[in-house]
This record gives sequence, C-alpha cells and structure tokens, in this order.
Amino acid sequence: MIAILYFVLPILVSYVIFSIIVLRRPHLLHTTWAPAFPVCLAAHRGGSGERLENTMEAIENSMAQRADILELDCQLTKDGVVVVSHDKNLSRQSGLNKDIDSLDFKDLPLYKKSLEIYFSPGHFAHGSDRHMIRLEDVFQKFPRVPVIVEIKEKNEELIHKVANLARSFDRSKITIWTSEKNTIIKKCVAANPDMPTAFTILRSIWILLLYYLGLLPLVPIPEKFFFCFLPTIINRTYFPFSWGWMNQLSAVVTKWVIMRKSLIQYLQARGVQVVFWCLNEESDFDVAFNLGANGVMTDFPTALRHYLDKKEPEAGMGEVSPGVPEASSAGALGSLCSPWAAPRVGPLPLAPAMVRISKPKTFQAYLDDCHRRYSCAHCRAHLANHDDLISKSFQGSQGRAYLFNSVVNVGCGPAEERVLLTGLHAVADIHCENCKTTLGWKYEQAFESSQKYKEGKYIIELNHMIKDNGWD
Repeated sequence: MIAILYFVLPILVSYVIFSIIVLRRPHLLHTTWAPAFPVCLAAHRGGSGERLENTMEAIENSMAQRADILELDCQLTKDGVVVVSHDKNLSRQSGLNKDIDSLDFKDLPLYKKSLEIYFSPGHFAHGSDRHMIRLEDVFQKFPRVPVIVEIKEKNEELIHKVANLARSFDRSKITIWTSEKNTIIKKCVAANPDMPTAFTILRSIWILLLYYLGLLPLVPIPEKFFFCFLPTIINRTYFPFSWGWMNQLSAVVTKWVIMRKSLIQYLQARGVQVVFWCLNEESDFDVAFNLGANGVMTDFPTALRHYLDKKEPEAGMGEVSPGVPEASSAGALGSLCSPWAAPRVGPLPLAPAMVRISKPKTFQAYLDDCHRRYSCAHCRAHLANHDDLISKSFQGSQGRAYLFNSVVNVGCGPAEERVLLTGLHAVADIHCENCKTTLGWKYEQAFESSQKYKEGKYIIELNHMIKDNGWD
C-alpha cells in the first residue's frame, strides 16, 4: 500500500500542479485568438422588451442603441420561407392556433398588439409594427450586423436555407449557429462550417466538468460563444422548472459552478466570448460585467445602452503623475466593450501595465533619446513617442489602451470590416515586429463621419507597453 502511495502521490501532485499552471496560462498550450467582432450588447429576439419581438421595428430600435449583435429564432413556412419567429406555433404571438409550417408566408397573421416579455413576467411590449419578417429582410437591411440564429428543431431544409442565406449575403463569419441540441448543431456545421458556433447544453456541461477536473486545457474548443443564463435570475425572472424547490436548488448549484471569474477568463483566453442572458435589470448587468463577461443579452437594449454609456466614463482613464507606474483601472466593463472583447492572452497579464526599465535593446528602429517614449513590454522595442499620443480614452482586450498618431517597429495585418460600438470600421491587428506580440489594432477606415479622426491611427494596449526614457 505504501509503495502504491509512493507511486501515485507524485503523479497526482504533478497533475494538480500542471492543471493549475495551464489553466492560468492558456497561451502555453494554445494559440491566442482575437474575435472578428465584439459582443457587448446583444438584443434578445431583436429587442423584445421595447417593441414587439422579432419585428423590423424592434431590430431598428436595437440598432439605434448600437446593439453589437441580434439574437433571432428561425422557422420555416409551408412555401419554404425562413421567417424570424421564436415559436413554431402562432398561438402565443398572434392568437392563431396553427404552426408556421402549415401556412405560406403571405398568409402569416399579424402579431398581437402586446406581448408579455418572457424574462420580465408581468410586463408587456407594444409596437406599431406587427408583421412577421423574413431572415432575408434582416440580412438585406443590416448586411454587416452580426446575428445569432437559433435553430430549435432538426429541420434540414431550414438549416440549409439559413446556411445558404449566410453565404449569399457573404456574412457567414458574422452569423452564429446556436441550438440547445448537439445533433442540430452538427447538422448546422455540416451545412455551413464557416459560421461560428455556440455551446449546446450538453457541451456546456461537458466543458464545465473538464474545467473542474483540470482537463480542459487538453481538449479543443471549436465554439466561439458561450451563451449562458445568469444563475442569479433563476426563481426571479427565469423559472426553468415547474417546482419551486427545483428552481431554488438549480440557482444555488449553477451559481457555484458558473459564476467564477477564473472560468470566464479561461474561456475568453481560448477565444470564447461569454455572454449572459437574458438580463433586463441594472443590478444583473452589474453582476455579469463584474464577473468579466464579454457582454449581456437583453430584451431592453436602451436600458443596457444607458448603463454602458454611464459606466464608460467610470471605467475611463485619468491622468497619472509623471514617474508613477500606471495600473489598469478600466475594470471589466471597459475591457469587454472594446473592438477586441476576448483576451488574446491568458487571464494573467504578461507584464505590468506600465513600469520603468533599462535593459539592452535589440531591434531595428530607434526613437530619439531626448523624448519620452513607450516600448514593447515583452522585448523592449521602441513603439511610440509620447508626443504622438492622441488619447488615453480607449479600451483594449485587457483594459486600458492609448491612441497614437504614429508608431515604429510595428507590423500590420490585413484589414477587416467590423461593427464596433462607435459604428462600422475597417481595422487591422498590429504586432511588434521584433517579438511578434499582438499589441492592438490600426483604424484603416471609419464609415461614420464622427469617427473619421481615427483613420490611420494606432491603438496599443497598456499591458503591452512600458514607459521608457525621460519619465523621471
């Protein structure tokens, strides 16, 4: 027995130490990843708390609040039209007790004049637009707005029509497959593998189990989104079970299992954006963003937009006295509502936000020693003069970031169009030419006149910079 312990105990200790290290530093085993688009404000059913759900009026209202992504459910009519509808049966939405697939699109009824908001029981949404819409209508009107498409049934015709619509509008990369069932997601991926996916229920349970066993770093994660209910809304605005005691038990268990910053940080470092649904109260917004979530899915996009706008100044960057090391104070909210919502590195910073150093440097371009300058925190290559600093009021994937007019020793990747909080931009990753660390991004083009000042400018995150020369 003692001999067995001598053999097993070292293996067990080594396994625990290895698991802790790779869970805290995912970049040791996995290539870090930046999302194609951030998700901070997600409009549930198109924004079903402020207008009638899944109508064009609701979607337009959400886009007026600068929603990052729309969550839509799809059904198929008798004549093969993909319509945006949460329910297959029309009774709740219109009062007509018929399934959508029994009617042609032209025969679909109007929505009721008011609909109860599922995640705000006792509250009702109203709107002047009561027409059901096609998914194609959404893609035509908002061609570059990311959309979550939930498929509820294993309907291969519906799946293939959605897949082909995404292809025909050249938006596969910004249209996300989601479903509760593994079997449906497999069909979706087969129909259009270019569309990102979200975790199913079983995959979520499996990933959580692997995380707590310390095995998650050893398995691939193909999903790019973790859409999860916030446990604190159970038995308050969300009632998954008919029995009250089951709701209470599930609230306690899921709160312990899911509401862990280390878990969220790990998923983000593996390229997964974490979005909590469906939150309609400011206190729940606080809980989600304080946990470090990338975003929130809500029925009330105006309420969430006001919350984000109110919090943004609080997460902003004040001036720091010269010579004093600067630490990131942006908090969860600022870092998650940036053009790069998911961290590119592990949950632990690779370097302090700002420190002074004086070590030998080996790189190509040198900045004048008579100027205060910023250098790469990883290899000490010169990056920018302080005189080229335009603004400190930006956020990066790990917190604070600065906007510079010009930089040196920096390489630029290909430009991609992305819907950011301030509108549509063409942006490109930038990296240190010396050590190849991703530093931030460059604004190649802004499509809104108010954002034109950013064009040709560079964002560098503080976690990748150090103050160097002349700061005393």
